[in-house]
Formats: sequence, C-alpha cells, structure tokens
Amino acid sequence: MTTDPASAKAKSVLSADERKKAIRAALERLAGAAERVGLQSVGRDIRSVRLPKLDDERFSLVVLGEFNHGKSTFVNALLGQPVLPTGITPTTAILAHISYAPSAQASVVFQSGERRPIDPTRVGDWATVEGLAAQAKTRPSDTVSTPASEIHHIDLRLPADLLKDRLTIVDTPGVNDINEQRAEITYGYIPRADAAVFLLDAGQILTASERQFLEERILRSSRDRLIFVVAKTDLLDADELAQALAFAREHLARIVPEPAIFPISARKELAGRSDESGFAPLRAHIGLTIAHDRRRLLLDNALADAGRLSAFVRQSLEMRRRSLELPLPELEERIARAKQRLTTGQRGLDAAVDTITSEIAALKARVRQDLADFASEFRKSLPEEIEKVDGHDVRRYLSFFVQDTWKAWLEIEGERIAVELERLAEMIIEVANENVRAVTSDVSAELGPTQTKIDLAIDTLKYDASVFALGALGTTVFLFVNSLVGGVLTLAAPLLAIVLRGKIAKEIKDEAKERAPAAVDRVAGVLQVNLEAAIDTFASRLREFVAQAGEALTRGIAEVLDRALAEKRGHGEAARTRQDESADAADIASVTSELRAIDEQIADVRQALWES
Repeated sequence: MTTDPASAKAKSVLSADERKKAIRAALERLAGAAERVGLQSVGRDIRSVRLPKLDDERFSLVVLGEFNHGKSTFVNALLGQPVLPTGITPTTAILAHISYAPSAQASVVFQSGERRPIDPTRVGDWATVEGLAAQAKTRPSDTVSTPASEIHHIDLRLPADLLKDRLTIVDTPGVNDINEQRAEITYGYIPRADAAVFLLDAGQILTASERQFLEERILRSSRDRLIFVVAKTDLLDADELAQALAFAREHLARIVPEPAIFPISARKELAGRSDESGFAPLRAHIGLTIAHDRRRLLLDNALADAGRLSAFVRQSLEMRRRSLELPLPELEERIARAKQRLTTGQRGLDAAVDTITSEIAALKARVRQDLADFASEFRKSLPEEIEKVDGHDVRRYLSFFVQDTWKAWLEIEGERIAVELERLAEMIIEVANENVRAVTSDVSAELGPTQTKIDLAIDTLKYDASVFALGALGTTVFLFVNSLVGGVLTLAAPLLAIVLRGKIAKEIKDEAKERAPAAVDRVAGVLQVNLEAAIDTFASRLREFVAQAGEALTRGIAEVLDRALAEKRGHGEAARTRQDESADAADIASVTSELRAIDEQIADVRQALWES
C-alpha cells in the first residue's frame, strides 16, 4: 500500500505550527468527503466551527511588578525593539496589550468600548503619567485630552517575531506597593492569563510586600503559571547574583513549587549582547509554554473531533451503499422506523435537560446558604479583629483584609461549585452519549450491517465542558475557579474600598467597626448575583451541548436517510442499470479510500503530537 503524502509529512513534522497545518488539512479533506456523501451540514460544521476554533488560539502573558523594576524596559528587550516608553521615574499609567501585526499600529481602547487610532510612535502620550499630564496642561480644551480613568488599555500591534505565535503581552502599570495592584489586574487578568512574568529587582530581591502579594493576592490555582524574572543582574557581580538567586529560590519555593526563575539584563539585551543577557532561555521557556500542553490539548481535541466526524461520515457512506441495494418499498419502511427511533432518542435528551434544571436549582440554593452563613460569621468577627490592630494599620489595611478574607472563602467555595458542576457535566454528557450510541445502533441495524457502528461519543468530556462553561481553553477545575473567583472579585472590588476619615486611633476603629460590616453585606450581595450567574452560564452551556448533540444526531442521520431515499426514488427500480450501479460503487469506493487516508493522517499527526 502506498503511503499518503500528507500522512508521511505528518510523521516528520516537528513544530506545533506544522502539526496544526496537518490537522487543518485533515479537517478540510474531511469536509470535502462529507459533502461528497451528502452530509452538507457536517461540511458546514467543519468549515464554520471546527476550523475557526482551531485557528483562533491565543496565548497571553501578563507582566507584573512594582515600579522602578523596569517592566517596560523588560518588555522592550523581550520584543527586541523600544516600543514602550521608559524612564527613571515610574511612567506607565495605562495597561498595554501588545500583539502581532505585519506593520506597527496602535489605538486607545476606552472603558466604553470605543477605539481611537493613535500614532504607534506616540504611545507615551497615552500610556504614561507624564504624557497624560502634558495633554491636560497643553491642550485643556482639546477633546484628545482624556482622564486616565476613561482609558481601559492601549492596543499596540507590532511586527515582532515573538508575537507571531499568537502571543499577547499585557504590560501593567507599576505601583509603589505591589499589594496596591488593581483588582482588575490581580483577579481579572492573571486568572485568565496562560502565564505571568513577575519581575523582581536583583538589587532588592523579593521584598516583603512582594512576598505578601504572592501569598495573599494571587489565587492559589494561578501560582503555577508564574514565571519569575530577576532584572538588572548587570548591577551585581557573580557572587552577589548567586546569593540573590539563592534567596529568591528559597523563599519562592515556599509559595510556588519548583519556581521558574530567570536572571536577565534588559540593558545588555538592548545593547545587542544577547549571549550575556539571559533572554535566550527565557524566550525558549515562553515558547515551550505556548507550544506545549495548552496547544497540544487544543490540537489533540481537534484530532478527536476529526476522528468522530470521520466515523460518522463512514457510517453514512455505508448507509448509502446499503440503501442502494434495497428495494424501494423496503427502504421506505426501514427509513420510517429509523426516523421514529430518532424521535424517541430526542425525548431522552429532553429528559437530560430537565435533570440539568433541577440539579442547578439545588446547587444555587446551597451556595446561597453557604454565602449567607459566611457573611454572618464574618460580620460578627470583624469588631474583634479591628480591635487587635493599631488604628493607622486599620486605615491602611482594612480593605485588603476584607478582600483577602473574601478571596480565601471564594477559592474554597469556587472549588466546591466547580467539582459539583463537573460531576453534573460528566453525568449529563454520559447520558447524552449513551442515548446517541443507542439511537445510532438501532438506526445502523435498519440500514447497515451490525458490525458497522456510528461512534459519536464525546471522549473529551472535561475539555468540552470547560470550553462551554468558560468560553476559553481549559481542562481542570482550577481554571473554572480562577475565572469564577477572579471575575467576581473584580466586580466586587469597588465595594471593598473602605475610606476611614477618623483622626485618632479610637475614631478610626469606631468608624471601621461601623462601616466594615456594611461593606461585607454589599460584597455578599454582589457575590450572590455573580456566583449564580456563573452557575447559570455553565448550565446554559451544558444545555447547549445536549441540544447540539441532539441536533447533530437527528440532522446528520436524517440527512443521510433523506438523500438515500431521494436517490432511490430518482433512479427508479426499472431505470437503474449496471452502469448506474458501477458508478455508485466507484463513488462509494473513492470516498471510502479518502476516509481511510484521512484516518491514517489523523493517527499519524496524533502520534507525532504526543511523542513530541
């Protein structure tokens, strides 16, 4: 047997891009084969859903750190070009999203969603404290002068090699104390990011505020995606650097198991001394992170989709072949029975939807009770906690204390919610799959030999459930927890700002005891609404999955049955000649051969994917 050229190529490819192209080619071939069989809906599904889903992968990298640690200089060095403004004083005031484009372009994205194009060489006019202040001073009446609070981020697109692999870098504003980092960044960006660079200063390695931020502000399930970069290593000699790295590794290991730490010098990198800068291993690590488990998962699930669809097309082809062999009256009778089985199968799927509704209602009731119990206990304990602390510290840290306490509870509650939703998803999808298997088995018995099966089982359960629930790649409970907790805390952040105006310690404490419980209640109200919304979103996506399973089953098989009947009626029993039969047999054999080649290609790409 000759080896298919595309299959042979798949065995030899090494890069993720080449494997992705091979998978894309297999899906495109499969769409063509489905359309030849008459499965137009399958062809449309591949072209409008599967291929765009494969294409639209993106990796996000958030850069964090206190001011004067050189975040913007680090990003410039990482990209190999001076794209962000830098200076001695803290300059960055606005988030910057940096992604790939063939030519440089930039725009300001406002809180309202409006986008305004700007000169990419004048990003400093919008992204820095100095630039925004200069606008307000020199052009106070100009509509271009805009308060920083109205700007959400700068969208900067550049022709940088590192960005070509669908990487987006998010540069964050520096702060005096990393613990003052905006909740939108801490709980909004980091949980959704694929990785986060935490920039440390070699001259003042891992300060107390940085350790506190890592221990208390970063969600536990986000810590394993942190990459620690020790900047300004050119300011230390070899012994000093070794001591600094040993100190960082010892203390970070208490927070993050096996922390990834990279010493770098942005100054050397920008000066062209790449062999001394330390950037090469960092870029390699980021590249591996982009291309490894996350991407491999995406590609493997695309292959699983292709395998299931190929089996379905093959079964449909067998149905067509069998229908051409049957007398018209018998074919009509068998198709009527098959369609009746599809109808009863749909009723089974409807029952699964009813189960989702009842299970979700019970879960929401439990979460409401948990939330009420915790809020009540938190309110009662606050006066005693406030009394233990100096008045000055109450003023400074009360908001953080309330925030951290809610975060700790939300992480635990979020994991409970996620486990229960995952259990529900497993149950519902298994019920749906069993229903699909039973229906397709019965239909196969009507129009095909018993050894031929349609396998539409969803063997990527956790992946599919996470994608439906979150609208993003994910395979674990922790990604759900990250998105749930991060999103809810971001929304609740404005209610956590407890401003105390007392002048002396007793006044501060009395005011805190009065205002903090009210803040707890306000946050609890926001949390209840948004926790229930997150649960409802998951339930909605799960119902969508069941509906899609039923639609795909009914539409796909009915499409095959209708075409088989139309072909039989169109030919007519008497008019059918040996030439007709020969042409049909040749067509079926051709598509069968094409499907066999596609299956070999899928198997070879999957082997290359996991071996690499």
